[in-house]
Amino acid sequence: HMTFQLEADGVDIYERVIVPLWFEHWAEALMRLAKLKPGNTVLDVACGTGVVTRLAKKIVGPNGGVSGLDMNASMLSRAKSLAEDLDIIWIESDVCASGLGEAQYDVILSQQGYQYFPDKQRALDELYRLLSPEGRLIFSVWDGQSVYTQAVCNAVEKYISIEAAHIQRRQRETPPPSDLKSGLRAAGFTDIKIERQELMIEIPLAPEFVPLHLGSMPIGDKFSALSAVTTKEFINDVEASMAGYARETKIIYPDAVNVAVGLKT
Repeated sequence: HMTFQLEADGVDIYERVIVPLWFEHWAEALMRLAKLKPGNTVLDVACGTGVVTRLAKKIVGPNGGVSGLDMNASMLSRAKSLAEDLDIIWIESDVCASGLGEAQYDVILSQQGYQYFPDKQRALDELYRLLSPEGRLIFSVWDGQSVYTQAVCNAVEKYISIEAAHIQRRQRETPPPSDLKSGLRAAGFTDIKIERQELMIEIPLAPEFVPLHLGSMPIGDKFSALSAVTTKEFINDVEASMAGYARETKIIYPDAVNVAVGLKT
């Protein structure tokens, strides 16, 4: 199964560059659907560096409880350091082996974690167990490749390897809405909805952004090992593919996620 494990350098670039340009916007969109309330108890699964976790804590307030769960120690360490002023519980664990007590969360959130769960049905069963009656699960997955990620994956295949391209592509190879619905139904959820969200994403031009993006990815070492000439050819390829989306100082392109919502009755 695929994983998304980063070491300290990758985590630093991820939080400094990728989170504000991508995941912060998607976290805010996820919150619009989650409709958290002050006093809610919330678990953020596959919390990464904690962008969703921090947002949740600010919404539920001092009377609410928020926990962030992730199995990546480097990500979790950065999440802790970014939220020292917030009362958040951090849990280093696999989603299916948390040892947490049942029926203790009003809402469980997960942004771009579901596709990495090795046993998705077992994970959904576990999240159902952790929810209190009338509790809700809300999680997002990519709706396939964006024009930008497809351009990058094509360049990875051309200039690095088919294997590296496979690793990079798999991050966006997510279950279709029909599979999300059937998994939620099998776990016992009701009132199931899948909502597609689309945002216009703004990133720096390819020569600036591509090295930062790939430096925050599991294949970052393979990209950084390319010669200067090959690196330039790689970036030129992405730049050519994205020419129709380039503005003076940035690239603006559409991206989309599917958000699955289920209720524990």
